[in-house]
Amino acid sequence: MQINQKLNRNQQGLTLVEVMVAMTIGLVLLGGVVTVMSSSQSTYRVNEAMARMQENARYAFQLLSRDIRMAGYRGCRGDIVTITNVLNGKADFLWRFDQPLEGYEATSANGWDPTLPSEITVPLTGGNMGRDIIVLRGVESNYAKVISHASESADLVVEGGGDIKTGNAVLVSNCQGAAIFKATGVSNVSGQKVITHADNPGGSAGSNASTALGKSFKDGEVAQISTRSYYIRENPAGIPSLYRKRGSQPAEELVEGVENMQVEYGEDTNGDKTIDIYHKANAVTNWENVVSVRIDLLVQSVDDKITSQPQTYTFDGEAVTPTDQRLRQTFSAVIALRNRAL
Repeated sequence: MQINQKLNRNQQGLTLVEVMVAMTIGLVLLGGVVTVMSSSQSTYRVNEAMARMQENARYAFQLLSRDIRMAGYRGCRGDIVTITNVLNGKADFLWRFDQPLEGYEATSANGWDPTLPSEITVPLTGGNMGRDIIVLRGVESNYAKVISHASESADLVVEGGGDIKTGNAVLVSNCQGAAIFKATGVSNVSGQKVITHADNPGGSAGSNASTALGKSFKDGEVAQISTRSYYIRENPAGIPSLYRKRGSQPAEELVEGVENMQVEYGEDTNGDKTIDIYHKANAVTNWENVVSVRIDLLVQSVDDKITSQPQTYTFDGEAVTPTDQRLRQTFSAVIALRNRAL
């Protein structure tokens, strides 16, 4: 009896069963912690991707809206005034400033109607559907007041705040008329800028065929004017993005992750400045009658493996199941042309 009591007093440690029970409980708790952390990380990635998509769409519409609203600006009376375009090649794509808005309808994943001009470089092709292209022509710089313009062929003296440079296409306007010419020289004189517009009859497109601007524009305003093309192409990382091409300059990436753009044009068919029907670009009967633009953007998450499986989405009336695991969301906006609503 004394021997057994002595053995019991000397017993130490845990039994194998107790160890196994403790390990099982620990594994269950650790598994729960890992599950919670994994779920939190997945939720964070989804929320971050959605926020970034929404911010990209907002910024894309901000850029598009600004140019669409200002398309066709010709001075204080909108597009009512007569415009004199003295540029050589004024019917060419880059210098066709009498047509402030035009579009190219994607008729397939690789084709457009009308045929794309060579100035629109490397648009994104392939995939499930085509991507529309919109072209806008209008001012893109700060306005400067014309202080002196002795005659229609004279140099223009403007306030020093203007940012016009030699070689720019320039719009000069007032409430009676407007003219477009190339600035062949810009010099600073006593805090003011003197803009020359020497002619080059028969010269290359974009040069001045004449110095005669149609009238004197004293007390008018001047601003740089250009042709800007918005379209989808891949960036260097292979991500589809919204690009803008200004004139003959290299295309610049604006917003990453914009996978598709579909555009419709609201036409005023009875002259009351309100929309009567929306058309695709290749069905517009008269671009001068377009008073608004409706744009749908398909935006994807930049990162892959956001969802557990490919996410089926519907865009432009078509259901698509992609091969990747990115998030996608559709955004829409209707933008009025201010100069057509006067």
